[in-house]
Amino acid sequence: MLIGGVSVDKGNINFSDFFVKPNYSANLTGMKGSVSKVSSGDPTPADLVLNGRLDDDAPVSISGKINPLGEQLYLDIAAKASGVELTRLTPYAAKYAGYPITKGKLTVDVAYKIDHGKLDASNHLYLDQLTFGDKVDSPDATKLPVLLAVSLLKDRHGVIDVNLPVSGSLSDPEFSIGGVIVRVIVNLLAKAITSPFALIGSAFGGGSGEELGYVEFAPGTSTLTPAAKEKIATVAKALNDRPSLKLEISGRIDPATDEAGARRAWLDARVAEQKRRDLRKSAQEGDEASDSEAGEQGADVKVSKQEYPKYLEEVYKRASVKKPRNFIGMAKSLPPEEMERLLMANAEVSETDLRHLADQRALVVKQSLERDGKVPEDRLFLTAPHLNAEGIKDKGAPNRVDFSVRQ
Repeated sequence: MLIGGVSVDKGNINFSDFFVKPNYSANLTGMKGSVSKVSSGDPTPADLVLNGRLDDDAPVSISGKINPLGEQLYLDIAAKASGVELTRLTPYAAKYAGYPITKGKLTVDVAYKIDHGKLDASNHLYLDQLTFGDKVDSPDATKLPVLLAVSLLKDRHGVIDVNLPVSGSLSDPEFSIGGVIVRVIVNLLAKAITSPFALIGSAFGGGSGEELGYVEFAPGTSTLTPAAKEKIATVAKALNDRPSLKLEISGRIDPATDEAGARRAWLDARVAEQKRRDLRKSAQEGDEASDSEAGEQGADVKVSKQEYPKYLEEVYKRASVKKPRNFIGMAKSLPPEEMERLLMANAEVSETDLRHLADQRALVVKQSLERDGKVPEDRLFLTAPHLNAEGIKDKGAPNRVDFSVRQ
């Protein structure tokens, strides 16, 4: 079979889908273009060029190569439709999402290649101002929280910009291009909901993304590390780019490690306080160097490794703990490790203290998101703390703050 070529001028292609109710119809109008020679005896594909509009509105262009007369279909085409009114797709949205579309435009840029029965395709979707109406009853609608998924995908400008690859074998009796595309879209929505921080990470350079779902702390502390601040900054960018999202913040402690960490933090704080006392005393006695150091460091006094044994011993001498004594009843001098052990063993760390630690971790993260990330306070919610390491499915430390998103 041989076709010498086909030209189209002012053509019209009408498509109707009677499977959905109400029916969906699309009308390609003003089509103009051509298909070059194609033959069942010649494997050379024909050149295809078509241009027109969807319902006399959105421009449509199709170009590429095709050979429908060969032993196997060959297709390598690209197509684009710009500014398609999304309200036209309400029959599909109501059936599969459970919501009608009340506003929005779609630009779709696709590339499909079929060779030796194998399909490889890319679908670039750009949805601007997608807006749903009130929920409708549909037995075929997904059970996923569609509105939350859309909020996760939509940026501050109301745009959803995604690429959906599709592949498969046309010889598979279960294969359906439409069915595959529906599954890809559903999978995208599911991933957005179940792994929102993976989505955030890919959009804002947060590595694997999953790690953005929590902020780690050193055991026993509620001090933000540089890595924690970097995570918080990325989460803040994502929230500011998705203004319809809210963030829930939950502090967590691990009794197995946070109690020991809290004892360590308790001792470090007292060593620092001892240095602070000495600096104040020296300043009062007129030591200008000490006065300058105290003024510069204030509450954030740092104790060097060389200074630590000195101030640790002073803390030990002041502490009301049972101390080893010599034969005349005076407290023995002990190596730093022994003084640390005795002091930390007598540090009081209660369940209430640990709960307060979990709450404090959540609070410092919330304050950082507000102060440094400029996230409005009314979008941030502190939730009840987790007082154990149960339920953690990632590889992060249990001394942490956990995030979750909601609409």
